[in-house]
Amino acid sequence: MSRAAVGGLSLDPADDARVRVRLGDVVLAEYVVVPPTPAGDSPKPYLHPLRTTAGETVTAVRPHDHTWHNGLQFTMAHLSGENFWGGRTYVRGRGYTPLDNNGTIGHVRWEHLDGAGGHCELRHELAWRTAAGRRWLTEHRTLRFGDVSADGGHWTLTWSSRLRNTSGHELRWGSPVTEGRDTAGYGGLFWRGPRSFVGGTVRTPDGRTAADAMGHRAPWLAFTGRHDESLRTSTLLFADSPANAAHPTAWYVRAEPFPVVSFAATYHRPWLLEPDAELTLTHHVVVIDGAPDTARLAELAARAADRRSCCAHGC
Repeated sequence: MSRAAVGGLSLDPADDARVRVRLGDVVLAEYVVVPPTPAGDSPKPYLHPLRTTAGETVTAVRPHDHTWHNGLQFTMAHLSGENFWGGRTYVRGRGYTPLDNNGTIGHVRWEHLDGAGGHCELRHELAWRTAAGRRWLTEHRTLRFGDVSADGGHWTLTWSSRLRNTSGHELRWGSPVTEGRDTAGYGGLFWRGPRSFVGGTVRTPDGRTAADAMGHRAPWLAFTGRHDESLRTSTLLFADSPANAAHPTAWYVRAEPFPVVSFAATYHRPWLLEPDAELTLTHHVVVIDGAPDTARLAELAARAADRRSCCAHGC
């Protein structure tokens, strides 16, 4: 990649189906707005592929073991009895059970699209609807792509979701852990990595690895994997935002039998969202070529967090 391409992010013309973010000739991200997802997998928008500036793909879509794991997506497995995650629902005392409760998260309208000034920003409204079609949540989502390094070695995504309870009743946000299953606290912003990342390396600022980071609270977590064919390494750095202090992240992470990371804010306990109340969550993902040391990861995480969650407030 030439240096002239670095920092030159641009948007392909947008429609209601998908949007692409480019860095020169490389499509860094494709946002699938209206996916062809089966109803049982709880259709929702997702980012896939995500790529490094070197063009390496760092997400997977519809893997055979969990077909509802799609790239990078925001969703919840337990919301007052509804499943916006996909697949079966964990039921206390019964295990994972097929239920007629798979909701959808659907695009309503674009609010803002901007591809100038060295960054790209997408804002849109979404409706969270139950399996019966009732609109329980209105979400205003902002995706900001930017902070491309001078040498093209990394770039940053900031994902912010502002959700308002439009159901008319209290909503309980939970996870399989809050329903009785250990080490399954997934929910919120969730990443599924490529198959070649199985057995990858997990790091946190306090030295946790994949074996002992499950359910752990830390300001950031990094996952490094190796690609087939090119044999290069890439790192995904997941960094929490200071704006989430009231809802601190606990990490859901596995390196085996598949590579996944979730900003799992309801890992340990459920939340209650009153009627018409709002909840905003902001997270950062730094996509990195190579495997930086811990000091460099900490520096990049701090830089991402210093963006002060502008997307949560309209930038």
